[in-house]
Amino acid sequence: MTQPNEHQGRVAIITGGNGAIGGAIARRLHDEGATVHVLDLKPSHASAWSFHTVDVANESAVDTTFDAIGKTAGNIDYLACCAGIYRPRPFLELTLEDWRQTLQINLTGYFLCCRAALRFMRPQKFGRIVMFSSMAARTGGAQVAHYAASKGGILGLARSLAIESATENIRVNTVSPVITDTPMPRAVLSDEVMLSRKSRIPLGRIGDVKDMTESCMFLLSDDSSYVLGQDIRVNGGSTLW
Repeated sequence: MTQPNEHQGRVAIITGGNGAIGGAIARRLHDEGATVHVLDLKPSHASAWSFHTVDVANESAVDTTFDAIGKTAGNIDYLACCAGIYRPRPFLELTLEDWRQTLQINLTGYFLCCRAALRFMRPQKFGRIVMFSSMAARTGGAQVAHYAASKGGILGLARSLAIESATENIRVNTVSPVITDTPMPRAVLSDEVMLSRKSRIPLGRIGDVKDMTESCMFLLSDDSSYVLGQDIRVNGGSTLW
């Protein structure tokens, strides 16, 4: 169980923090005493934390923003990478631009943000990084070759960073959701498809924001002090068949 005030005084950066999952993580951390900085392209209407309009695939913007946050706050303790896009498309209809855009946001953006955060975490000998991958990284799927490739890359990135940073008290882990009831999949998947996905989940329901938020909070907390380079598969048992 997370200890009271465990996150008090910590500085957290949440990418994609205006999305359903990123926003929920930002709220939890803020409510538990952390200073929260949200990075997103969409405007934020929340006044509880600092908002930064940043394209996570833009190297200069990421470096400048992290540098400003780190120098002003004195440290960066947590990074939760939640930014991403999901746009299914048949493989032969994929354009190079589709491929590039998906990898730039879903993978290159994670690389840039991790690199910028680690510049502060390593000297301070403390850090917690959680990246959101997807079950698609392991299972693949029709019309998601570009998405699955980007999410698979996140797993390799996280494991490598975990090994490289472990001796400096920096833990890096990932969360891999199955389809989650958020606006992003609902914008591109019909109700029929959502019901079909649900039917393949042993627990009999689609994952929700709370499921993903709790997994991330566990990995940021001291409850997971011996968890390193692991992928938490929050999927309702969907890969057990």
